[in-house]
Amino acid sequence: MNCKKNIIWNLWLGCGAGLALAACTSDEIIPSSVDGGRMEIVGKNICALYNPAGAAGATLELRTEPVTGEVRVVLSAAAGQAVDLKLVYDETLLEEYNEANATDFEAVPASAVRLEADGALLVGPQTTLSDPLQVRVDPSDDLAVGTTYGLPLRLTSGTDGVGISESEDSCIFWVKVLGERPSTQKDTGMITVCYVEVNGNNPLNALEWSCKRNDKPLFDIVNLFAANINWIEEEGRVGVVLNPNVQHILANRDKYIKPLQDAGMRVSLTILGNGDGTGVANLSDEAARLFAEELRAIVESYGLDGVDFDDEYSSYSQFPIRPGCVEYGAAPYARLLYEVKRLMPDKLVTVYQIGQAMGRDGKGFNMMIDGVRPGDFIDYAYTDYGALYDVLHLGMTRSQWGVGSLDMTYEGESNPENIQYNRREGYGLQMVYNLKAGNGQKTPLGDVAKYIYDDEVVWSGKSHAKDW
Repeated sequence: MNCKKNIIWNLWLGCGAGLALAACTSDEIIPSSVDGGRMEIVGKNICALYNPAGAAGATLELRTEPVTGEVRVVLSAAAGQAVDLKLVYDETLLEEYNEANATDFEAVPASAVRLEADGALLVGPQTTLSDPLQVRVDPSDDLAVGTTYGLPLRLTSGTDGVGISESEDSCIFWVKVLGERPSTQKDTGMITVCYVEVNGNNPLNALEWSCKRNDKPLFDIVNLFAANINWIEEEGRVGVVLNPNVQHILANRDKYIKPLQDAGMRVSLTILGNGDGTGVANLSDEAARLFAEELRAIVESYGLDGVDFDDEYSSYSQFPIRPGCVEYGAAPYARLLYEVKRLMPDKLVTVYQIGQAMGRDGKGFNMMIDGVRPGDFIDYAYTDYGALYDVLHLGMTRSQWGVGSLDMTYEGESNPENIQYNRREGYGLQMVYNLKAGNGQKTPLGDVAKYIYDDEVVWSGKSHAKDW
């Protein structure tokens, strides 16, 4: 892949993706070197731009107050002199992205963009990492509510002997303009992801739990569980199958989805295996692209905020490999996630950490896809096996992970030790699953409010039974 094409594909992920990483157990993933094979080296040193929050930090939600993201720069080696760099607004980057991906994103007006220190970045003589630079977007009458804009930024160097990586010299932040839509963000900065099994439960129950101190919803993301990936015999292809319960929820989005979004929550659709030989981890590259296109059509049609993936119940080894499928593994799974994020850069891509998300070698997604790290196309990942797994996927920080999730199947039960561990070790989210109606889950959800948010949980007193 030539450098110019790398630049184009690099744009959607937030910031430069080809950095070789240090150990993934620290609270912040610090790049230790640059993948020189992807860059044209100029002089004795090169530098690259990256987003320390990965995919989760690439989309900014603009409401009625300014919103900020941040970038950093890493050098291939200490320069022995102060390195002066500058981040500049460059609308041509977004034009390249639109041309490469057949999209039509408009740019955030330059008048609404504020770069800290006017975009100036400094790397000291004996270090390889800059301080973070804040990128701020202000509300503006020129930004339409309900629209996603691109904020294209390019890195330049003013220091002799220090060049800029041609494949990691730029980034695009995706700015979703939400207007008066409230934020669910709580003081600790962590988020809570909630699965609702819609075959038997009403997702509106997620509305009825909040935090006492600030009256914000307890849940930040609600995953509708689940649509399926299946072989569609009459069409001779792998596709998305919506059972009658999922179809009803989507077809009546104004009743079941919009109220959650109006409260500030993001709503995603989970994709789950369904017992045949197809699944999220055995699609060919072309089939992955087609499946991602089908998912984009569903997300856009029903006004969803993203797609969640769960590699369970696919009987990979019990069926012959069908057209569009390959031998199952972590790499085909990562390819699908990449294709979904490429088509929907402003939407969530999240992963339940099971199946081939672990990989056959237990190392997870430790490969790059078209030069992009998984941490730059996966927003969040989480497990429900207690505090057993550390950060596995290349390029993901602890802020994008959750461990020790909470099973809501049995009312009144909780596991506060796992919840406490999750926060104490610096992970960024808490996952709960199988939310039901009623007050019987106040004890475990109270533990989430207490140990994740230093707060108390409040139940509204309303229950929503399955009414379809």
